Amino acid sequence: MNFLSPAETLSAKNGYELVKFFFLLTFAAAIPAIISGGIAERAKFNSQLAATFALVGFVYPFFEGIAWNNHLGVQSFLEGNFGFKFHDFAGSVVVHAMGGWIALAAVLLLGARHGRYGKDGRLHAYPPSNFPFLALGAWILTVGWFGFNVMSAQTANGISGLVAINSLMALAGGTIAALIVGKNDPGFIHNGPLAGLVAVCAGSDIFHPLAL
Repeated sequence: MNFLSPAETLSAKNGYELVKFFFLLTFAAAIPAIISGGIAERAKFNSQLAATFALVGFVYPFFEGIAWNNHLGVQSFLEGNFGFKFHDFAGSVVVHAMGGWIALAAVLLLGARHGRYGKDGRLHAYPPSNFPFLALGAWILTVGWFGFNVMSAQTANGISGLVAINSLMALAGGTIAALIVGKNDPGFIHNGPLAGLVAVCAGSDIFHPLAL
C-alpha cells in the first residue's frame, strides 16, 4: 500500500493501513526526540533537522522493517538457526534503544558540556533546573505510553489487557526502584517509571504480571 493507491485500497478494512502508518509514524517521531534530549542546546538546528530527516526517512524504516516485517530475511534466519525470532513487541530496541545508541554517538562526537568537568577533572553535576516541568513531562509521557503499548496489541487477540497490566506493573516497579536507588531524588523518581516502561515494551505481550 502507498499513498498513490486507489481510494478503494486506502479505505479497505476501515482504513486500517493508514491508521497503521500513522501509528508507526508516532514511533518514528520518538527517535529524534530521544536524541535531542541528549544533545539539547549543543547542536545546530539545521544539523538536527537534516539528521532527523535521514533517521526518520531512511534509518528507522530500514531497521523497523528488519525487526517487525522480516525484511532481508533476518527474522527467518534467526528462527531457522536459533529456534526463535527477535521479539520486540512495542519498541524497546527498535525505538528506544536505537534512539539511545544514536544519541550516545552524537554525545561522543560533541564532547562534554562546557563546565561539565572542573580543572581538577572532577565531574560537576547538572541538577534539573525546573522540577515542576520535569514532573509534568515525565507523567505526560507515562500516561501516553499506555497508548503506545496497548495500541500495539490491537491486531493480536486477547492480549490488550495483559499489555496494559504489564505496563502498569513496570511503571510501578520502575518508580519504586528509583525511589530506593535514588534516595528520594526527584530526578531519579520521575525517570523511574519511564525506565520501567521502556524495559517492558519488548515483552509486555508475553510477560506474566507477577514477574515484573
